[in-house]
Amino acid sequence: MFALSLLLAPFDRVLAAPAEDAIDPSPDIPAIFAASPAKPPLPYRQPVVGPVVKRTTWDWSDVDLWTTAFLPDPERFPFDFDLPDEERWIRVDLSDQILIAYEREKPVRAFIISSGLPRTPTVTGEFRIRMKVRSQLMAGGDPGLNNDYYLPNVEWVQYFYEDYGFHGTYWHKDFGRPKSHGCINMTNADAKWLFDWAGPAWEDVSVWQASTEENPGTLVIVEE
Repeated sequence: MFALSLLLAPFDRVLAAPAEDAIDPSPDIPAIFAASPAKPPLPYRQPVVGPVVKRTTWDWSDVDLWTTAFLPDPERFPFDFDLPDEERWIRVDLSDQILIAYEREKPVRAFIISSGLPRTPTVTGEFRIRMKVRSQLMAGGDPGLNNDYYLPNVEWVQYFYEDYGFHGTYWHKDFGRPKSHGCINMTNADAKWLFDWAGPAWEDVSVWQASTEENPGTLVIVEE
């Protein structure tokens, strides 16, 4: 698969190209979660986006800078459904472990992701982002089954169906293959870009940003 071959290639290759719509940063699986409004926002370092983004190693000290972003070739990622009547929309291809952000019919940026494992698959269908939170604790699973987790300060979270959402990831770097409890794992920099780009627009709320009729969530299409 394209995504997996890109992931397994040596990391001295180009992983991203300039994006015409680059924007400035803004503030701010089943799971048991709790927001942490009393904690100050974590420091954010601007991801490197330019003619090329080149990385020879995954340095854990630069976890906020990791990116898998690239500009997708429309001919390489055709879709066999009607073009959504949306200004912006998100497509998640679970087979290729790719997320593509579209403006109308134009793909503007793509990312390599990690979706749900076979025992905790990511839902498929059409959804809308319904809730955002800048950072939160994620915990759940069953210690008896050795699948429990406790992950504080998960950043750039966007829920699109029940407890399924997009979010940053600092505990693994295995992008390009299923890895999660159902959510879409992205690097922190990639999740930050999507958080800023997708609706509902962040209005500098204290904790949660919900979608409304006046501030709707972006359409999300998840397919196998």
